[in-house]
Amino acid sequence: MAIAIVGEGGLDYAIGQRIDQPVYAKVAFQVPDPKRTAAEREAARAKIPSYYTPNDPALTLDRIRADLMRWYQIATDAATFEDYVKALEPLKWPTERPAYDRLREFADLPGEAGRSRFQEIISKLPIENQYVVAELSRENRTPPSTLDYILLESKTAEPSTEPMQVANSELVPWGSPKALEGVASHVARRLTEPKLRATVEVIISTVFHDQPTILFDRERTVAAMKKAEDATPEAMTTYEAGKPFINPGFLGPEGYELLRAHQAAYGQFLQQDTAQAAALRQERLLQRIGLGMLVGVITIGLLGYTRIYEPRILNAPGPSVRFGVVILGTLAVARAMDFNWPQFPELTLGPCLVAGGTLAIAHPRRFAIGAMCIVAVLMRTMLHTHLEILLVLATGIAATIYQLDEIRSRAKLPVTGLTAGIAVMLVSAAGSLWAGQELDFLTRHAFWAGGSALLAAFVLSGLLPFLERAFRVATSLTLLEWRDPTRPLLQLLAREAPGTYNHSLVLGTLAEAACERIGANGLLAQVGALYHDVGKIHRAAYFAENQEGRISRHENLSPTMSLLIILGHVKDGLEMAKQYRLPPVLHQFIAEHHGTTVVRYFHNRAAENQPRIATGRHDRAVSEADFRYGGPKPRSRETAVLMLCDGVEGAVRALSEATVGRIEGTVHQLVMDRLNDGQFDDCDITMRDIRLVEESLVKTLCGIYHGRVAYPKARKGAEESLPPARLSV
Repeated sequence: MAIAIVGEGGLDYAIGQRIDQPVYAKVAFQVPDPKRTAAEREAARAKIPSYYTPNDPALTLDRIRADLMRWYQIATDAATFEDYVKALEPLKWPTERPAYDRLREFADLPGEAGRSRFQEIISKLPIENQYVVAELSRENRTPPSTLDYILLESKTAEPSTEPMQVANSELVPWGSPKALEGVASHVARRLTEPKLRATVEVIISTVFHDQPTILFDRERTVAAMKKAEDATPEAMTTYEAGKPFINPGFLGPEGYELLRAHQAAYGQFLQQDTAQAAALRQERLLQRIGLGMLVGVITIGLLGYTRIYEPRILNAPGPSVRFGVVILGTLAVARAMDFNWPQFPELTLGPCLVAGGTLAIAHPRRFAIGAMCIVAVLMRTMLHTHLEILLVLATGIAATIYQLDEIRSRAKLPVTGLTAGIAVMLVSAAGSLWAGQELDFLTRHAFWAGGSALLAAFVLSGLLPFLERAFRVATSLTLLEWRDPTRPLLQLLAREAPGTYNHSLVLGTLAEAACERIGANGLLAQVGALYHDVGKIHRAAYFAENQEGRISRHENLSPTMSLLIILGHVKDGLEMAKQYRLPPVLHQFIAEHHGTTVVRYFHNRAAENQPRIATGRHDRAVSEADFRYGGPKPRSRETAVLMLCDGVEGAVRALSEATVGRIEGTVHQLVMDRLNDGQFDDCDITMRDIRLVEESLVKTLCGIYHGRVAYPKARKGAEESLPPARLSV
């Protein structure tokens, strides 16, 4: 119940699912609007102006003035116009005669007056106010600025100096020759010497074309854009309480995130100290009380079903704990999956099938199917899943448990998982079609269901050895491995006690046939018979089947000492079973195959050895309780059958003439002795089962100890005749 009511469950919807009714908000909540947030942050970045810094003066403004002074020096050094033209040819500057004449006039002034005068003229040219920019630099920012100005910052200015705004209309693209010529013409028109304007225009145009005067400061611009973006808050969309926020239709990823946001807001709202929150908390409390009552009713039904069909689980603490761990573990794992992957409720099929396989291995299949179907109903109630999921769970449980009648090969579990996976895929697809889901939703959830079933089979295969040891059971695969005659313990038994080994083989045949007749586990009885007498290995010579000749070692021992040796083989057998790590389920055959029966032979010897009184009777009777095995009595049908097989095999083997009638009488007498002695009081074997076992034992023993026709001796001196045909083989 605690697993069901603690915490909030997953969402009731999955991505791609068809929703027939609108979903209403229990509380008001807000969710981020990524598209609007992105648009607002993009607008904030676009509102940041581009930052520029002046280019290196040595390459731009000062270079222009230096080239003009160079031009003046060339005119001064040229003695004739022809020399002037010749000197300007490499520079490709204009060679106009009026300009040369005017420059010569400056040069003819006394001293440095001409040079100073020319330098004063070019220093007044408005070169610094011409902003030539590289056109690609302005275009290579995302997003482009929406402002009509840039910010020009001087590298030599103080840090506190504000950048200067420069209108975009004043910017001259560096890649446009016409624009550069226009700038040069504008600068040249400011000259006070008309004769020099054309030449100065060409020189300025040429230098402007070589380098831009201001450069785009990408680092500063990007940092400012990032700051503006970070300062822009996330846009939120608000949904009011009591109004629909999910409309009917197919649920997309955005709608699913809305559902998750609403669930989170609902949980936070419940923690507030308001009247509305208190009302919602009371509503949720009533819902959990109702859920707890439903879970309690279903749990009582599960316990009642267990009491009726598998009462031994509730009669002992060990089976009860193991059963509880399986059921509670399944619910806990399913709840954890619902927390983490609520959009795929088919994943809860995995723990259900692992638990169902575990119960099918440890208990009858009918009980396992019924119990796990009740658990599936409990899980659907606890996780608020849809009816289609319950059908998927029930189908997977039935398909898995039905195939686990016995596990005789390693491929059994994977094949079972594959078959169950196909079955649940078909049921999941059918449920999706019935609910009107889209093909993508149908395919995705069907494959998740099938994959969960297949994965559960592999998990169960890996857990199989641990489950066998925990539940003290053994699958057919494990029993087949322990039936192998190359097992070290069986080889040791064959070497040290060959008679006991042969006796165990015969008992295996008898027990398997008898158990198959009554519907018990014949393979388990056969393997248990192979190991039931391994305790005789240490003192093999003290047991009749291993003695050579008619001399018995018990002749020189007191009945009490002989009794200790005989009773000790059970204890020794259990110790050897632990030493050789036999499956726990085989230990019961060693401990229970004699039950609490009387060691009749040594009890009679002890009675015969008592002194007699004058009447010829013993002075006191020897108590049978002192000559009984320590038990326990058989607690399963297989060990009860082995007890009967062990008794009748020795009795029939001791018959001087094993006819059918004598075998029937011996078997019936021994069966009635065990029955009257109360050896079957602790197991669920019925009188009908005992009758069928008796018939099976008689039939099998008659086949083993049948008579043969003696071969006639060959006549002396005559040719040996062929032997007659056997009557039986």
